[in-house]
Amino acid sequence: MKNKTTCLLACLMLLFIVPSLNAQNITLLKGAVKDSVPINDSISESFAIYLPKDYNSGKKWPIVFVFDPDGKGLNVTRLFLQALEGQNFIIASSNNISRKDSLLINLEKATRLFNKVLTTFPIDEKAIYSAGLDEGALVASAMPAIISAIDGVLAVEDVWVNSEFLVQNLTKHTVIGFVDNMSNSKYEFREKFRLLNSFKYPAYYYEYDGNGTWPSSNLIAHAMGGFKLQKMLNGGGVKDPVVIDNLFKSELETAESWYRKMDFYKANELLDLMLTKYKYFDKKDEIKDLQKKIRKEKGFKQQRSLYNSAEALEREMRIELTYLLQEDFNYFDFENLGWWSQKMNEIDELKKSKNPAEADMGNRLEDYLQTYAHNKFYNIFSKKNASLDQKIFTAVLTTIFDREDPEAYFSIISLSAQDGDYYTALLYLEDLLKVGYKDLEALYDIPETLDLKLSPEFNKLIKKYLGTSKYYNIPN
Repeated sequence: MKNKTTCLLACLMLLFIVPSLNAQNITLLKGAVKDSVPINDSISESFAIYLPKDYNSGKKWPIVFVFDPDGKGLNVTRLFLQALEGQNFIIASSNNISRKDSLLINLEKATRLFNKVLTTFPIDEKAIYSAGLDEGALVASAMPAIISAIDGVLAVEDVWVNSEFLVQNLTKHTVIGFVDNMSNSKYEFREKFRLLNSFKYPAYYYEYDGNGTWPSSNLIAHAMGGFKLQKMLNGGGVKDPVVIDNLFKSELETAESWYRKMDFYKANELLDLMLTKYKYFDKKDEIKDLQKKIRKEKGFKQQRSLYNSAEALEREMRIELTYLLQEDFNYFDFENLGWWSQKMNEIDELKKSKNPAEADMGNRLEDYLQTYAHNKFYNIFSKKNASLDQKIFTAVLTTIFDREDPEAYFSIISLSAQDGDYYTALLYLEDLLKVGYKDLEALYDIPETLDLKLSPEFNKLIKKYLGTSKYYNIPN
């Protein structure tokens, strides 16, 4: 019987076996981004696209497909346009990738986009790239299992790795990644790239400060330049010394800027990556000269020690936190909620630390706890047989880990109102308002709260924080 991994891989291979769409006439302006271009007339999916200023249908063009997890095709097309300025790329970005959909559903949408673009525009089949963030990164990195012509994948915050596909795939496309220093997935991301390297894939990743968003256009330009370098090494492009020098100088300037900001550890890490990236282009002397300067700085060894110590401590804490979370979710122990609240206060203090290694660790631990709780929240609330206590415990713990998550607060307010516990419902309503929640209509649309939202107490609280309420809105 096939395991889940094999079944998923088989599904991926079938996605592209669909009838090609007929090329349609699309009125687009050269050198401008066009949003909401329809995939076809029978579905509501659309994409944003950019065509170079000197675009014409008489030649083939390189292309990057971009997948944002919130379907912001216009925004990411503009971001990649900044990164690829002057490089004559077509950029196509889906408006329909969703965090809430499964990988397979998102891949179906991506495949329809690929079909549309590849049958409408003259594309250079040797210069097709895909890029994505979070769930979009899973889509971008899984697409080579469907379209073998993809030459490179830019994966931000996550990457799809399948051992069976890695063994079968002979083309060895380049994979370049970005992972946020504050992301809880940082170490898992690192292990995935080690696995890619073990299968002889040209793969490396950057660490960046991005708060879970797309990297800057400058960093994206570094990554897209990496695809060019790899193509030159693979014999797919002429070794152009001007292009190589420009790419190298741009990255070296980034390392030097971090050095000037006294971020010695991060600058040295980037230079280590550049040694690998430019090892066949006679650039190691310049890189090593800057590394020597950095390693002579008094603060370098201290920063390296702090980062190494923080990583070791974080691994220990994750093991402990995972064990305790599993225990509490086995028994739904309300008595331990106070302990978790105190633990979050400790993590908040870590986030405020003047030691950047500790501050990053605090942010990663917070992200880890929030991700764990959100996954449990959706799992528990999707079960028809979940008890009231299980639901309330999960929602309360989610608000402890993520104080600004309205969905968890709404659930507590709704469940408490159904149970006749208006005191708890009003308590969590005020807590939500205290963190700045301002959607008046959504507050009056919380399920199963008819009696509560008609009460003077409910409306008085809302008016206190939002300045108005729907009922009992008596002027002061």
